[in-house]
Amino acid sequence: MSDRGAKTWEPIDFTVYFSFVKWPILAAIILEIFLHWRFSIVDWQAWVWRAVFFVILGWLVKRRFGLSLPVAALAGAIAGFVIGLVVSLYQFFGGLAVWKFFNIISETILLVLLGAAVTALIVYLLGFKK
Repeated sequence: MSDRGAKTWEPIDFTVYFSFVKWPILAAIILEIFLHWRFSIVDWQAWVWRAVFFVILGWLVKRRFGLSLPVAALAGAIAGFVIGLVVSLYQFFGGLAVWKFFNIISETILLVLLGAAVTALIVYLLGFKK
């Protein structure tokens, strides 16, 4: 039997994505913690800021990697995971409540989904020719 056309498995190099998203993630985390601490923003305002961050991240992905939806979705998911985990842990130590245990998981998952969807959508929309 011949293995013509068989594809070989290649591992994903996550260091490329981490090195690309580390500074935008750090800026987003600092901004969100500052907004929570200084202005006591409410939940819907935080989600608006997060969506704006992912729009900017999608634009940066398009500039750096071109029109690649999988790259955009993975970069958005990684950014969403880190931001969601750090922000939910920050909120967790603001006072103990039962909902904060669930918030660590739920907010992280929601930000992963939001990040992947928004960055991929922005890259897709930027791919249209005028």
